Amino acid sequence: MAFAVAPWQPGLFGSTTFVPLVLNWHSWKKVTNAMTLYFDTKVEFLDTDAVSTIGNWHLSEPLFAVASYSQERGGSITIFTDSGEPQRDVTYPVHPTLQVSALAWHPEKILLATGWENGDIHVWFAGHREFASVHGPHKGAIVLLDFSEQGGRMVTADAMGLLTGWRCDGQYQFLTMFSHDLRDVLLHITFRRTIESEVREEMVNLAKAAVAGDDAALDTLTNWRPRTAARSMTHAGVKDNHCFYVGTQNGLMYYINQGGTCMEVLKNNSVPVMQMLWHPKKDAVICLMEDMTIALYLVESTGILTELDRVKLSGHLSGKGGAISWSGNSLAIITGDLSVRIWDIEKSDNYLLKMDLPSTAASVLASSSSLDANGSSTNFFSNDSSDKLLASSFSNRKLQQQKFMQPTNEHFTCLAHSVVNQTLCAGTNQGNLYTWKRRAGHFDMPEDAWQLTNISTVRGAVKQCIWGFNELAKPCMLINCISNVYVLKEQPLLSVHTRDIWAVQRNAKAIYIEHAVGKHSLVQADFAITALALNQLNLIISNGRVISAYNIEKVQKPDNYKVDAYGDDSTADSNDKDTNLNVKLIQSFNAECLGLHIQNQNIFCLTSNEVVIYSIGGVMLNSILANGNEGKVIGMDLTGVYLSVFTMNGFVKAYDVSRHDPKLMFPGKSGYDLFDDFGEVILVKCNTAGTHLAVVIASRSFVPKPIIYCWNFERNQLMEHNLAGSTSIPVNIFWDTDESRLLAIEVKSMQPNQEQKQPANSNKNNSGSNSIESEVLVLFFSDKNKLSVLETRPLGSGEQMINLCVPNVITLDINIVKERPLQDFADLTKCDTNLRKIVLNFRLHIAEGNMDLAYRCIRSLQSPTIWTNLAKMCVQTSRLDVAKVCMGHLGKARSVCALRHAMEDDDLEEEAKIAVLAIELGMHEKATELYKTCGRYDLLNKMLQSCGKIDEAIRIAETEDRVHLKNTYFQKALQLKEKGDIKSALEFFEKTQNPVQNITQMLLDNPLALKRYMQNTTDPKMLKWWGQYIESSGDMDAALAVYQKAEDWFSQVKILCYLGKISKADAIARQSGDRAACYHLARHYENVGKFQEAIMFYTRAQTFSNAIRICKENDFQDELWTVASSSRNRDKAIAAAYFEECGSFKRAVELYHRADMLHKALEMAFESEQPEVLEIIASELTVDSDSELVNRCADFFTTIEQYQKAVYLLAKTKHLKRSLEICTEKGIPITEELAQMLTPEKNQLEEQERIWILTQLGDLLQQQGDYHTATKKFTQAGDKVRAMKSLLKSGSTEKIIFFANMSRQREVYIMAANYLQALNWQEDPQILKHIVTFYSKGQAHDSLANFYAICAQIEIDEYHDYEKALRAMHEAANCLKKLGHSQHALNNLERTIGDVKTILDTQNALKNGDNQAVIAACRNMLIKPETPPIRQADILAMLVRALGYSKQWAEAGRALKELAMKDNGWSTVGLVDKALVQRIAKECNLDFDIIWNSGRRRVNVNGTESDLDRDEEIEEELR
Repeated sequence: MAFAVAPWQPGLFGSTTFVPLVLNWHSWKKVTNAMTLYFDTKVEFLDTDAVSTIGNWHLSEPLFAVASYSQERGGSITIFTDSGEPQRDVTYPVHPTLQVSALAWHPEKILLATGWENGDIHVWFAGHREFASVHGPHKGAIVLLDFSEQGGRMVTADAMGLLTGWRCDGQYQFLTMFSHDLRDVLLHITFRRTIESEVREEMVNLAKAAVAGDDAALDTLTNWRPRTAARSMTHAGVKDNHCFYVGTQNGLMYYINQGGTCMEVLKNNSVPVMQMLWHPKKDAVICLMEDMTIALYLVESTGILTELDRVKLSGHLSGKGGAISWSGNSLAIITGDLSVRIWDIEKSDNYLLKMDLPSTAASVLASSSSLDANGSSTNFFSNDSSDKLLASSFSNRKLQQQKFMQPTNEHFTCLAHSVVNQTLCAGTNQGNLYTWKRRAGHFDMPEDAWQLTNISTVRGAVKQCIWGFNELAKPCMLINCISNVYVLKEQPLLSVHTRDIWAVQRNAKAIYIEHAVGKHSLVQADFAITALALNQLNLIISNGRVISAYNIEKVQKPDNYKVDAYGDDSTADSNDKDTNLNVKLIQSFNAECLGLHIQNQNIFCLTSNEVVIYSIGGVMLNSILANGNEGKVIGMDLTGVYLSVFTMNGFVKAYDVSRHDPKLMFPGKSGYDLFDDFGEVILVKCNTAGTHLAVVIASRSFVPKPIIYCWNFERNQLMEHNLAGSTSIPVNIFWDTDESRLLAIEVKSMQPNQEQKQPANSNKNNSGSNSIESEVLVLFFSDKNKLSVLETRPLGSGEQMINLCVPNVITLDINIVKERPLQDFADLTKCDTNLRKIVLNFRLHIAEGNMDLAYRCIRSLQSPTIWTNLAKMCVQTSRLDVAKVCMGHLGKARSVCALRHAMEDDDLEEEAKIAVLAIELGMHEKATELYKTCGRYDLLNKMLQSCGKIDEAIRIAETEDRVHLKNTYFQKALQLKEKGDIKSALEFFEKTQNPVQNITQMLLDNPLALKRYMQNTTDPKMLKWWGQYIESSGDMDAALAVYQKAEDWFSQVKILCYLGKISKADAIARQSGDRAACYHLARHYENVGKFQEAIMFYTRAQTFSNAIRICKENDFQDELWTVASSSRNRDKAIAAAYFEECGSFKRAVELYHRADMLHKALEMAFESEQPEVLEIIASELTVDSDSELVNRCADFFTTIEQYQKAVYLLAKTKHLKRSLEICTEKGIPITEELAQMLTPEKNQLEEQERIWILTQLGDLLQQQGDYHTATKKFTQAGDKVRAMKSLLKSGSTEKIIFFANMSRQREVYIMAANYLQALNWQEDPQILKHIVTFYSKGQAHDSLANFYAICAQIEIDEYHDYEKALRAMHEAANCLKKLGHSQHALNNLERTIGDVKTILDTQNALKNGDNQAVIAACRNMLIKPETPPIRQADILAMLVRALGYSKQWAEAGRALKELAMKDNGWSTVGLVDKALVQRIAKECNLDFDIIWNSGRRRVNVNGTESDLDRDEEIEEELR
């Protein structure tokens, strides 16, 4: 039986097949799971009447075991392969009365352990023929048997409550480790699981990040494998955990630790735990109680259970186990009815899975059923949708859905979840299997993530459903129905397409074949078809074990056959012709087959290790093997006569199979040598020329790379094309059947959903935030070693690409073959091979940017379609020059003219010029896009209007082109007017630039409508027009009412004056203040002789000339003064002249002044002696005022001895020289404000004049004692020397230092240093530093040398520090060396330095105790005359100390006397220690006090006589 499954992704790689021993492509399968079928295979026992009891799959091998019982043989155990056949060369144990009560597979090794009702344990090892017996302590039936996570510990339990632990050693010997007699019925054993470490979790997250999808879409990547050849690495690097829990019938839970010690951890009040599952992400367990209570427990390291959550469900258990199962991170639960509940533990949410099939699945089920029932089919090649097929199968679909809807007393009995393909399966007591798949993405409702994809039916109630793996590492199910056992395999729908014939699998055993001329046939096989190959003469099918070859009748194409001959038009009369295609079975033969291809009469069959070549008759002709280094062959593909294969270890090869023996085209190439970040080859295809290989690979983290590689193996050049977005995955590749440069790639990508409307043909899943999009990229390679995109085509939901046959991309939409023309061939479906080649070459040249070659390809063609397509391509390539030629060939002169004008318009953007071409070609959408790109929304608005899309033009105008908004409204109003929709037209006319004219013209022919509209409108302009219209008819009262509604004051006053209602007109004019109304009323008053009222209203109307005229005519001087004061300057001048004639000079001067006639006002003020007016005028003068006027005002101020006002006036008006002259002559004090006013700007005067003014200003400020401001002015004048001199007079040390640093002028530096040298620099190190710095910067080396000499003298005189003095002398010497004219001074300084060094050496000798050397040196130096800065007193002091230390007391006394005579302050400065002086005085019998006091004297110029006498006494004593 076969059951169709609703598609949601395209499937296997077309005709390419491969052996997925590589790894479980979870993420790959997620996006390549195409239209699929479930094939069920009934397991045949050795005994026909055997009844199955229990079964189990191996975790990683395609093996399962089923225990059975028959009346003839008794109980037995059988091991089956995934194909449902018993394992050969195995002797299965049989017991006549007993049966197998428990069985379990080792998690890693091929080892099966079985427990029997008599307590026996039998074990089978891979490669062994017999089952081995394990001797144990059990006497009762083995009810439980399980292995630890890695199989290091096996645990068995019998019906009497005896629990035994076993260890399996390397020799497959089972040793008893412990036994516990729990004396209770044991219900389950749950081994402790190892939670993934943080490092492993990080590796998984890295693999997820490589695809950049969301978490739900990447759950399938958690089983990450680092090596291709590894079937499973689930336990790699994980230590086996031997701890486990065991539950009893009385509700007790025991924990057995690593050493086998048993402890009670849970007592559940006699409610037994029926099922216990380990949490996949944390150390926690889920327990299902007998009363349908589900509890979540946290597991501590000691095994203690801590309850975290508890839920009580309604319902009942259907059996002993299988009521709960993990589905990802959520828990799936069945409760004895026909529903499955999902409990999301982390989010504390629960929901029921949907039980209705989607429409696509229902339609496939219906079409499959229809085909099975009727044995006929419809035309499978169509350019349209599948509506006809769905309509024809509606009744069957309805019956099929009724079959699956709500059967009576049906409930779920078991469920199982597959992590590999995110599929949850639940079986019922009536033999139905419901399958849900978890979809990728985020959904508003969590239940939307699960979609019911299939409802299968088997015979018998389903007792067990267990997931396993087949030989191809694909998930499959073991269904145990007691009376029958089935293996359900998921099989993608097979399809093969060539240019003339194609085949599509309709159900498990049916293949639909159709020829391009319209003939078709349905081939029914005797087995479920898993592989398919096709050429024009043969059909090859296989179920993996048997290959059947069919012969197809040879069909002759008619002479006038075209590519579209099998379209809808040509098949209209198909009923009159024979449409049956004869297909006959030639031969069936046994052969292992994982994939099929056919070339000529040779069948290429992929096995688990190699590629075998058979003849049509089943004779083995040859084989293709890989060496040990390359690994076994795991995939192949055939394109034309070139076979490409890839191996387990990542090698790729290509063979030429056109002859009897395959010819290797190049040595096997390793993917590690070809690609960066290589992990595994997924797909390899060779082009029809046998020069290039298209390759899809996985990275080192075994995630499909979003890159298409194209390898030119002849030149060893690798090209690549990166897919847009890291979530894009290539799932299919097809080379064109004729053009070797062209290939198509089907790409899947994860895209976020958008709320806006999506294209109808895009594959969108609107229920989630993410969806899977399908598209086809058509690529080509060029001689420049570059892979380029020719075009991109989106695919619809459930649609997949199956071939590339230019001019079409062939797709399969559910079960409908469709042709999708390429853009270049959209209007060229009727073209022969030559034309197809010409157009294709042209398009490739266009894509490469070689327009000259492209034009050369088609210039000889006369087809308007070709030239139109070329012109459209010019829109894409922006080649307006070529487009103009194309338009000429098409005979469109107007279009050529428009294009020429656009190309010559320099103000037009390039995109806008291309948009003109697009408009001429009718490509309005492209033109819209181009206009938006360049921002020319005005032209876009114009285009939309010309296309009649006024509403869209209005939207553009309202948002982007508001300049033309009213014009757009006008066009919309005209459109509505033409349609007769007057009401809507009025609404848009009201929004136009001139609504009055447009509306009145439209309604003028309909007076009633015009009157009705005017009565309802509130637009003043419209009402004014209406009032004028009524006024023209003579109805003044009605017109007045309309003017009042429009608030048109002038028209009201005009009407009232006409009617003689002057008082009302006066009130309206006063109240409104409307100038026109006031002017009209003023004229009326003037005509009737009311001059005062006329003057008032002329003034309100601001027509002052009329008011002044009336005042002058009637000699109204006061009124004239009032009116002229608020009038314009011209009117003021007229009034001032009138007052001047009348002798009213004060008013005349003021009016002249207000009229800005200052000369006239000043002259009249002088004549009429009005000084106060002059001051006012002067205060208003500015820089721009007339110089003569300024000077006259200044002369006036000097005449009346107001010099300061004259200075300020001149300074303000920038007459700076005269202002300074007055300041100098009259001694006017210059304030800071005046100084700023007298400072000219840089560009105001010539530079010399500006410097002179600033210098004079500085001199004045210096004379007045404002040294700082003077410094500023000198600096602005550029005279920094004078600025420094002025600043030195201020005595501001900080400002002097700052100015010197800022000026950077030699003279300024020297002046600053000289100033600082006069300060107390000995006590301020900063001043000393500045002195040295300024002399150095000023290059005054002589001054600096002199300063250093002074420093040295001070160090010796004040501090007796010859060492510092020496350093200062060295600095002075360095300065003198820089001077070329001071050699004499340098020589003297060097001699002095030598003397100082001698003194320092003598001081060091004295410190070291060399007294004799000191005595000799001192006497030698005392012979020389004293030369500054050397002091003989310091030398005598050293001599005294040296003589004293050497105990030459007499000599010391004499030296001391000489010291006292030489320096009368020797004791004060401490030249000789007091203790030494005392000792010398004692040894020489001298008076110490007299001697000591002789060194404490100070010279006193005003000394008294007594002081002189005391000095004489001391000298006498010293003698």
